[in-house]
Amino acid sequence: MMIVTSPLNVPCLNRRRVSLRGKRPIRGYGLALSASLAAIFLTAPTLANLPTIGAASAQAQINENTKAEQLYRLFKQGKSLVQAQRWDEALSTYVYAAQLDDKNPKIQSAIGYIQARQRKFAEAARAYQKAIALDAKDSNFHYALAYSLANLGDNLGAERAYRQAAQLDPKNMEALEGLGVVLSRQQKYLDALNTYQSIIQLNPQNDSAQEALGLLALKANQLDEAIAAFQKAVTINPKRGSAWVNLGLAHSLRGNLAQSNQAFEQAAQVDPSNPVVNVRLGDLLRDQGKLEEAMLAYRRALRGDRNYPEAHNGIGDVKRAQGDSLGALVSYREALKGDARRPETHYRLALALIDRARNREAIEALQIAQRLYGEQKNSEGVAQVQRLLATIR
Repeated sequence: MMIVTSPLNVPCLNRRRVSLRGKRPIRGYGLALSASLAAIFLTAPTLANLPTIGAASAQAQINENTKAEQLYRLFKQGKSLVQAQRWDEALSTYVYAAQLDDKNPKIQSAIGYIQARQRKFAEAARAYQKAIALDAKDSNFHYALAYSLANLGDNLGAERAYRQAAQLDPKNMEALEGLGVVLSRQQKYLDALNTYQSIIQLNPQNDSAQEALGLLALKANQLDEAIAAFQKAVTINPKRGSAWVNLGLAHSLRGNLAQSNQAFEQAAQVDPSNPVVNVRLGDLLRDQGKLEEAMLAYRRALRGDRNYPEAHNGIGDVKRAQGDSLGALVSYREALKGDARRPETHYRLALALIDRARNREAIEALQIAQRLYGEQKNSEGVAQVQRLLATIR
């Protein structure tokens, strides 16, 4: 049974609709950056206001003043580069700022934000860990660390960081939503259920949490409860495409074909350019054997995000099902350009390579998949890879 996860599977960086691969701004980043700018500006003494003291002390204050002015210019430049999405230049700017002031957690946070936007999640996690070491009471740093760890597949580490963020700020909805997702990934369904119910108690109009409750019910094959939860989600937010898709799936499993088709059509209408929605529709069509229609849905997803890995994987699956193993190879490699740390993509690539009798390359791809599954502590994935390796060695 294919289930649509709440769109990033983890809260992401640049769009409101999420899920544990949705995308939303790292909460507080803009505020933290502005606060750092203000602090540097307000505390930097001007040369005219230096007190009358000894020459050595005066020179030290002048040096400190020069450093503060330099940091102010770097923050201002870095902020402009971030707004222009010139990530490499912005990163260099903040790295230089960190060399001038290695005790400023906001600088490390800015570095982590940029690296996360570049999908360099291991580096981002290290930057946020440095920020936390300097200021452990900022819930946003823990939230951002959790986001990075979740993208690395370290669900247990992400769970700890999300819990810390929620403990520091009990009303941090993003932290609670992220916690619910990584708990679900670890099959801690009761804890996940309690987390989403806590979110709904804080905000009954939280469509994301309602959809998540529906997903948990769907996993338990409680179709009536799932339909009710998804219906609440789309009532709260009629433009939530992923909830419409899940509502359609639940109706389909219940045998309500008319309602199912209506929900799928609604998903396409309310969010036609959403790559998450189109990929899930493509998956459903593919599973029904409607390969050409599935291909169209995956291509629509790429119009919304040309680097979306799931869309390239879907196209690769369709091409492979149609006997086009070379075309599948191309699509899987495109998916890896978008995210090289997805073990399932390396596994798919290996299957296409085996189709073309390129077993040596397939073994290399499977070894990468096995390592990545291991890092995620996904024992089922590791076992799947080992079974396939045994057939071609």
